[in-house]
Amino acid sequence: MIPGNPGLADFYIDFCTSIHTEFNSLDIICVSHLGHTRFSDNRGLVYRNQKTHSLDEQVENMICVFDKVCEEYEGKKVFLCAHSVGCYFAQQICEQREERVQRVFSLFPAIESIGLTPRGRQLWFMFQPGVRHTVAAVVDMIRWIFPIRVIHKMANLSQNLNADNSHLVVDKMLHGSCVNSVLSMAADEIRKIGTLNEDFYKQWGHKFVMYYGRNDNWVPIECFKKMKRVNTAGKVVLCENNISHAFVTSQSEEMALVMTEMLKDELHCELG
Repeated sequence: MIPGNPGLADFYIDFCTSIHTEFNSLDIICVSHLGHTRFSDNRGLVYRNQKTHSLDEQVENMICVFDKVCEEYEGKKVFLCAHSVGCYFAQQICEQREERVQRVFSLFPAIESIGLTPRGRQLWFMFQPGVRHTVAAVVDMIRWIFPIRVIHKMANLSQNLNADNSHLVVDKMLHGSCVNSVLSMAADEIRKIGTLNEDFYKQWGHKFVMYYGRNDNWVPIECFKKMKRVNTAGKVVLCENNISHAFVTSQSEEMALVMTEMLKDELHCELG
């Protein structure tokens, strides 16, 4: 499972757990993007990222992870599932490791001209160096001024996150260095993800199951219509369940049900 941005694997725990409940023989691996979270080692020591990573570096890291997974599961079928800009990562992996990828499930795929989307136009200024550094400094100042229990209470007031996710954000991602990494990667996405790679999807589209939202400000409906024309060999689906682009914030169970049905179709199995 390749996350979107922010690329915190913990956001996808409910989603992946629900899928694994139906397919308990399926191993699911989700990896955070570099620098998007603080983490602790087996000794309990907490680490924070010392640098920001470019989009290309993030992609290369995910390809390395993919190679390690393929080594561990040699001879087994490997599916990729990706969300939002993570679908761009999946596209790059498939392009470079096509022979190892059995199927790609792209959920709300942000794979073209992100900066020209309604949401991209709204938030572009947040990704500029001076602004994102200021935001990161303010985040660190908030952590220094307020007790963590107060920050948790403030996060719980968010209408966009459920209680579990608001705690995740505070504990693992609401740190200046992590926020700077998230915003820096977003800036790189706008610079580097341009027009749709139509030739790629004409050649390898048969490997893809692509799921688009109806009211998605990161991936407008025009992207679905274009992909429907370009990728005639794959499955290009429009959501009928009113699921949000940011489904991990409050609709993980609903998206997991959809994903389960898509997996069932691909694996040709019936759930008991």
